[in-house]
Amino acid sequence: MEAAMTTTQAPGWRTYYQERLVSAPDAAARVRSGDHIYIPVGQAPHAVIRALLARRDELENVTVTCLPAADYGWLTPEFAGRINVNVLYANAFTRTALEQRLADYTPFMIYGQHKALDEGREGARPIDLTIIHVTPPNEHGYVCLGHAVWDAKTTVRRARMTVAVVNEHLPRTYGDSWLHVSEIDLFVEDHTPLPDTTSRTYPPPEPWDAAIAGYVGSLVRDGDTIQIGIGSTTGNLLRLGALDDKHDLGYFGELTVPGTIDLVKKGVITGRRMTTHPDRFIASTAGNSAEDRAFIHDNPFFEFYAVDYVLDPRVIARNDNFVAINNALAIDLTGQIAASTLGPRVYSGTGGQLSFALGAFLSRGGRYVCVLPSTARNGTVSRIVPQFEAGQVVTVPRELADTVVTEYGIAHLLNRSVRERAEALIAIAHPDFRTELRAAARRLFWP
Repeated sequence: MEAAMTTTQAPGWRTYYQERLVSAPDAAARVRSGDHIYIPVGQAPHAVIRALLARRDELENVTVTCLPAADYGWLTPEFAGRINVNVLYANAFTRTALEQRLADYTPFMIYGQHKALDEGREGARPIDLTIIHVTPPNEHGYVCLGHAVWDAKTTVRRARMTVAVVNEHLPRTYGDSWLHVSEIDLFVEDHTPLPDTTSRTYPPPEPWDAAIAGYVGSLVRDGDTIQIGIGSTTGNLLRLGALDDKHDLGYFGELTVPGTIDLVKKGVITGRRMTTHPDRFIASTAGNSAEDRAFIHDNPFFEFYAVDYVLDPRVIARNDNFVAINNALAIDLTGQIAASTLGPRVYSGTGGQLSFALGAFLSRGGRYVCVLPSTARNGTVSRIVPQFEAGQVVTVPRELADTVVTEYGIAHLLNRSVRERAEALIAIAHPDFRTELRAAARRLFWP
């Protein structure tokens, strides 16, 4: 930070706040050519970003590292060399730009994302400016990061300067989600209502999703602590009632999919049997809709912590009977799981899947469940393949492969041989591809 007071030295936080309250263009004016801007995942400081883009012709070689929460129009040739975007996780706003080389992509584990910077590694780029989203200050001068803590708090302490967009629509949350105003350099007030991202992020259920939801439900036991990752299939599990008949589930994950908060309202998720944080719901971000955020607001059942804690495999493993449920794009017959690319093309990102797979493996009674439809491209391509094509990135190594679910059943892979894995995966592949897969398996794994 450029200028800050401590909470013990502050003569009056209100004066500090008012003296640093500026317009979005004034905040954007602090950016200099060559700066590195970092926007934590889940933060949507639209006003400052748009003010920054208005300075395009004044700037050179500014890099913005983020997961874009909107289409700002910056992934075009006109911005190249002036404001460059480094994507942490590909989405609908960035996939085309990545293919056209109009954006860069950084592969990383969310846990330990800033390790290179913190340890002074060669090539690690300092953060000149971070932009975060916060609630208005409370009577003690503290602002809340709301429903999206992620790595915002730790990034503030790494950055040279912090700009906070103050929005009254953010929920106030419990956990490690508060900052004193003295830790922030500039404030921009923008009380635009938050968008509902459910429909954009999670498409409606497909015909095969109900069968997958049923199989997943059979794998979760009363009292388990669960995590459900982002994805088109995982995003529909709870909408389709996969866990409605369970009792006393716990939740420990980086985010929530549609229906997660409803399970709290129904009394399915209670946290009563959690071995860490009993009687609480633990996440780094949650609430895709205004209704969910209203339920989270001032609700002590929900606690939000940084991803360096929630996605630490050692912390995850402290939860007995931890069940990680995550989406995949494809799997090969040895159990290698791909969830971030289609061949060499970046489609999404590793996210927290590797951390949760490892945490589940280390958890007493833990299980890692990987879900995917059996086919893609309107049934013309099998997602279960003999071998990956050149350039395909493996998200989870086969050594951690555990349980795989398609609409045709469940394959148990943990501690099974390559031949046994191939047979189990072929049994849950689409019937149209089983003959072809058997022939390939014979060629690859049998004499």
